[in-house]
Amino acid sequence: VNYGSADLARLCDAVKAKSLPAVDRLNILDDLFSLISAGKAKTSDGLRLLESYKEEESYIVWNNISQAIGSLSVVIADQEFYSDWERFVLDLFSGIKKTVKWDPVEGESHLDTLLRALVITRLGKAGDQEVRQEAKRRFDLHASGGAKISPDIRSAVYTCVASMGQEDDYNTMLRLHEEEELHEEKERLARSGLAAFSSKPILAKTLELSLSSSVRSQDSVHMISSVAHNRKGRDLTWQFFKDNFVLLKGRYQSGFLLSHLVKSCSENFISEDKAMEVEQYFVEHPLPGSERNVAQSVETVRLNSAWLNRDLMDINNFFKQK
Repeated sequence: VNYGSADLARLCDAVKAKSLPAVDRLNILDDLFSLISAGKAKTSDGLRLLESYKEEESYIVWNNISQAIGSLSVVIADQEFYSDWERFVLDLFSGIKKTVKWDPVEGESHLDTLLRALVITRLGKAGDQEVRQEAKRRFDLHASGGAKISPDIRSAVYTCVASMGQEDDYNTMLRLHEEEELHEEKERLARSGLAAFSSKPILAKTLELSLSSSVRSQDSVHMISSVAHNRKGRDLTWQFFKDNFVLLKGRYQSGFLLSHLVKSCSENFISEDKAMEVEQYFVEHPLPGSERNVAQSVETVRLNSAWLNRDLMDINNFFKQK
């Protein structure tokens, strides 16, 4: 499929009017973003299509929208117009924000529950002040022994609070993490909370914590990976991985966890220089069993780098015209 501008306009109208079933609305987005990442369509077409989903109500469609946002966020992570992109996301979610409630509604479906967490997370990360303040209010109550945050939005609340990057909140989360006995909740605090802060000095502490005795060794990997997937933690984590290479290699030998770590620490870069650096690093520091992950990482970096080089001006112009 290759959409011309007239076809794209018709699709946008059909998505807006919801004259297509949810599964088709989802597939259109998937198809177009596949074409974009392969260089067969422009990113600005994808952004125009995304704008048509403002009145979307279906969780499965929003989940795909969120994945498209995630992919593009990696590609443009270092660009000056990133704040324009965040405003774009806030605007895209402005409709669903009005319909999604913080607390469960009686008789709601499982998908409604998932939609609530997704919307709160995306709005909080993109800087919605109202959502961040409500998350902070609930977090403070929860942390001081008051009303507990409903488990289905706990990760979302932690991420919203972490995105504000405050040292006090970090220390509170750290205390909760230390005191928590339930493994699932400890993981939630680590990955959605401690690893999601928007401050580099705080993320450096999270990385140090990941290898301490207060984190189980199989959980360390997920914690480090979560920091790596944080836009502010990408470079820090790669450096941390290299600094602790001997320790990590000794601890995980050549198992699945180490391969997972290799990939998550290196796949979010977006330049040919970094692709070469990652490739060269693992030539000099071979990890038997991780070769495929290294190759996948390097390929991802090259694809994203090509995407950025191709469409940088196109995306920039799209935001300039906003």
